[in-house]
Amino acid sequence: MIRAFVAVGISQEARDALAEVTHCLQERGVLGVRSVRPEGVHLTLKFLGDIDPTLVDCILAALERACLGTGPLNLALSGVGAFPSLANPRVLWVGLKGDLELLRELQRRINQAVSVACGLPLEERQFSPHLTLGRLRDSVSSEERRKVGEAATEVGLDADVSWEVEETNLIRSTLSPSGATYEVLGSRKL
Repeated sequence: MIRAFVAVGISQEARDALAEVTHCLQERGVLGVRSVRPEGVHLTLKFLGDIDPTLVDCILAALERACLGTGPLNLALSGVGAFPSLANPRVLWVGLKGDLELLRELQRRINQAVSVACGLPLEERQFSPHLTLGRLRDSVSSEERRKVGEAATEVGLDADVSWEVEETNLIRSTLSPSGATYEVLGSRKL
């Protein structure tokens, strides 16, 4: 079994802006946040979980069909937020703006195509486009969570960072104590 997901990439300029946000949070002394390495940041469209490697070709064919008729998408960074809220953060993220309706439609088509063609479950949760900056450890107190949320609201973000999405990627994720590593198993053009 391999752990996999479908995602689109981001530009180096966007990665640099996210690294700067993470650096600013660290300078504010936030505790208990496991930051995502900038090179590991991606925009997940469908998390597949543990799949049989024999499904890779089926998933890539489904991606090909889902991408038909969709041209490149323009996205841009748009503010820092948290799940479930900045008052009690568990995940810190940066939001997106731009061709979000087209992105949501692409995600819906990928979700449907992979489910129908490959027998994988549909994602039932509403798609919320974001780039994960980090996750708070379970041991972080309520008071520290509140401080992290406050720091996140004070961090500046270069909102002029934008890029064009031209392809979707099927990515293998390998977890280790030092963090996840990613391998692109295949791409399909928009």
